[in-house]
Amino acid sequence: MARDMVMEHLHPTFRQKVELLLQELARANLPFRLFEGFRSPQRQRELYNQGRTRPGAKVTNADAWSSLHQYGVAADFVLYIDGKWSWDDSGERKGWWKQLHNLAQLQHLEPLSWELPHLQMQGMQLAQLRSGSYPPHGDSDWAENLQQAITSWHGAPAAPPLPTAQFGRPPLPANAPVLETNNLPAHDARRATVIARDGLRLRAGPGTSFDVKATLRSGQLIMVMQTSGDWSQIDIQGDGFADGYCHSGYLAFA
Repeated sequence: MARDMVMEHLHPTFRQKVELLLQELARANLPFRLFEGFRSPQRQRELYNQGRTRPGAKVTNADAWSSLHQYGVAADFVLYIDGKWSWDDSGERKGWWKQLHNLAQLQHLEPLSWELPHLQMQGMQLAQLRSGSYPPHGDSDWAENLQQAITSWHGAPAAPPLPTAQFGRPPLPANAPVLETNNLPAHDARRATVIARDGLRLRAGPGTSFDVKATLRSGQLIMVMQTSGDWSQIDIQGDGFADGYCHSGYLAFA
């Protein structure tokens, strides 16, 4: 299961601290990069099973929803040297990891003594997050991604509550006109289902160079308004308005 390095999936308070830390690392000429930010509960379960029910050495003692990564308030920083990731902490590089932690603490990020790459937002308590007590000032990018992770999770342990803040479309005013749908012209939109196992990114335009607006959950029903090459312009609400684009290869058309 792929790593997530999308900055918008991090809580905005934590995201700002990560961005500032990356700037300080560049100034100090330390070759660390963001290796992973948000981590889905499915990927956390996969990592937890390694060394237990799957081959390989144990890499974490945290099961799904037991890591701060699932809430967008933790990230892993790893050395990136000559085009390769490195966890080497021997010789001179041992001091580099210490400098990473020192710079992180200046941004009020907490390192873990037993897991060098891990940095988390200061003061976060897992019990509070699991009960739905999330950091204040979350934005729509963070909230929608967390909502998708929560609604796509099935089984034990139970997912945490959805973020209480609603970042969807505002309600209609009381005096909004009611349209007679029988008089509307026929719509050529086609119904489709998201078949990407880990969800499908909704982008602002037809290509990976466009910003990620949200993540559609696996099994979600949407309307395809038109296509542009390998990309489909979609309507999530079914109201005839375009919400963005996603890759057609991960859609099953009715």
